[in-house]
Amino acid sequence: MIGQILVGLGGKGADGGCYTESAIRMATDLAVRHNSSLTGVTVADLAQLHRVGPVPIGAGAAAAEMRQHRIDETRDRVSAAIVHFEEACQQAGRPYTVKREERSEAFDYLISLARYHDLTVLGLRGLFEFGVAGETHYDPGDTLLRLVTGGVRPIIATGPEHRAINKVLVAYSGSPQSAKTMRRFVQMRVWPDAALRLVAFGDDHERRQRHLTHAAAYCEAHGIEAERDYRPGDPKTGLLEAAHEWGADLIVMGNSHRTLISRKVLGDTVLHTIRHSDLPIFFAQ
Repeated sequence: MIGQILVGLGGKGADGGCYTESAIRMATDLAVRHNSSLTGVTVADLAQLHRVGPVPIGAGAAAAEMRQHRIDETRDRVSAAIVHFEEACQQAGRPYTVKREERSEAFDYLISLARYHDLTVLGLRGLFEFGVAGETHYDPGDTLLRLVTGGVRPIIATGPEHRAINKVLVAYSGSPQSAKTMRRFVQMRVWPDAALRLVAFGDDHERRQRHLTHAAAYCEAHGIEAERDYRPGDPKTGLLEAAHEWGADLIVMGNSHRTLISRKVLGDTVLHTIRHSDLPIFFAQ
């Protein structure tokens, strides 16, 4: 059951690839599908906006004016993102709340809110970025790493444009982590009518085929017919290629076989996909 959805908001229409609008659309569509409520959250780092570097003698007033301009612009863009979120929720007919914060540590606040939500939706780019000079910029791989290690899961990270989810590609390695992610997606029945394809990579043909057979049987036991696709190549570059060849609308993936806690990394394949994908990703390690 998806009863409550948390939505991370960045700047509406901000330059530099902020995907807030597609995240809002994804979240409201899911709220309608699952009869869910929504919580939109914005966090602006005003302390970072105060930093303008060394100020020459006599330029104090200009520096203060620059700081205030940055703050005012950020607050305006936060307000625009909130208005867009509220209008989308009202149009969808779903109940919602808004959490608006100004603090230096955005991730701690979102992590604390995620404990009481069933799903977190955010943009692959531009989370808590509002297109203002001097603001903090977050690498998408680092963003997902910080959220996952903080216990935020499952996450749907959206691409630049909203798209209907008709075909879902599940990256499956046979590891406990990828199996856990696949099971979570199947059990949640996020898009129960979407076509599902399981893809495995690697040189060990028999082992990978065995993994795919077992995974497909699990899906079928839950009423979902799953196609199987084995590829002998490297998943780091092959996953996005396989997704685009099939016309996938969503990628489901977990981390590597090594644990996040011990390695503090997501794994090469996951990081490469996060940083280069134009498709939304479901992540639930």
